[in-house]
Amino acid sequence: MNTTYFLNCVAGNVFNSLTSPALPTTYYIGLSSSTPNVGGGGVTEPSVDAGYARVRLSSLSEPADGVVTNEQAINFNESTASWGTITHFVIYDSPTAGEGNLLMYGTLSTPRSVETATIMTIKEKYLSLSVQNPA
Repeated sequence: MNTTYFLNCVAGNVFNSLTSPALPTTYYIGLSSSTPNVGGGGVTEPSVDAGYARVRLSSLSEPADGVVTNEQAINFNESTASWGTITHFVIYDSPTAGEGNLLMYGTLSTPRSVETATIMTIKEKYLSLSVQNPA
């Protein structure tokens, strides 16, 4: 799902009617234990004190039918304490948890309880991103 902020940013930049802010050139994936919303809120990321950090998306495929996927597995840092039950992924324009603009989000196919000494991984080609919201 895309946030209203991101859809407006894309439309404004594509049609040259609102080019500030410009489209981000770097994207970061994070995790949430709560349900985000199209207004950009509702995200509960794990604590950085528990070893959590967003991961730069650097291996996305070329678009096919308007969708890009991750060409390599995405590995988060090993947790140093519990992250709780992770239910959603979130895409931001900032590497720092708690900062930046929420651009996109989605529900994980299976919620995952992340305990101490766990490495959360999104397998190759499991992440699908599009600037079109599902109908």
